[in-house]
Amino acid sequence: MLDAPGQAPAPAASEPFGFTARGAYRMWQRNATIGRKTILTTLGPRFVEAIAYLLIMGLGLGAYVSTINGVDYVEFIAPGVAASSVMFGAILETTYNAFVRINIRRVYEAVVTTPLSVGDVVVGEYLWATTRAVIYGVVFVVVMAALGLVGSLWVFAVPLVFVVGALCFAVLGMAYTSFATNIEHFNIFFTGLLTPMFLFGGVFFPFDELPTWAQVVGWCLPLSHLVEATRDLVLGDVGWLTMAHVGALVGLTAALFWLPLRRLSRKLVS
Repeated sequence: MLDAPGQAPAPAASEPFGFTARGAYRMWQRNATIGRKTILTTLGPRFVEAIAYLLIMGLGLGAYVSTINGVDYVEFIAPGVAASSVMFGAILETTYNAFVRINIRRVYEAVVTTPLSVGDVVVGEYLWATTRAVIYGVVFVVVMAALGLVGSLWVFAVPLVFVVGALCFAVLGMAYTSFATNIEHFNIFFTGLLTPMFLFGGVFFPFDELPTWAQVVGWCLPLSHLVEATRDLVLGDVGWLTMAHVGALVGLTAALFWLPLRRLSRKLVS
């Protein structure tokens, strides 16, 4: 709709569902400027935790389970642990950190008074969460390579899959945050969804021998698709199923992409 003659153009915040690449980049840049100061303190614990899972599960269960599908157990779980680090990296940024920026520090309220729209802010958050999560995953894969746990040159395509997976979980986390009214609500999200998904997402065992219903549940979890796509690339077992797993992540991202924008526009632009 055109503005009335002599009327100033409406600010970007009044069109919350629109976003521009430049606007989203500005929000990403804002978060990156602040986040780089704490990157080591935030990256360090997640990295150590992932390595601990790899060593404890790999060496512990590896003493009883030597191979899975013809692959050494440590080599089997390593791509899954890398994928889970991507998931947690994206989720943490768009849950607890985003909630603080929205409800405690009121960063979003301040930003949308500038030419940036709600869409710019939310998409910028997606991009920053994706950036952090991909860093987590890539650093872990480098360590895997140093330990001799990479068996294919397809591993160079893993960062691209991490981008898709990280964006998916960034959108999922922001969607939940858009409904959260208390920071304690994230205990439900992490305990009720993320922890079961981590344990039942194909990281530590395949679904092949499980009951049919359990296989169906497992393949409904986005982490399962990220794990399988990552594992295919690391082990060199790339095929149409690899693309199907990536496609599932893209589909979920597309389905939820606009939900946080709609929810937060009601909160911030009224």
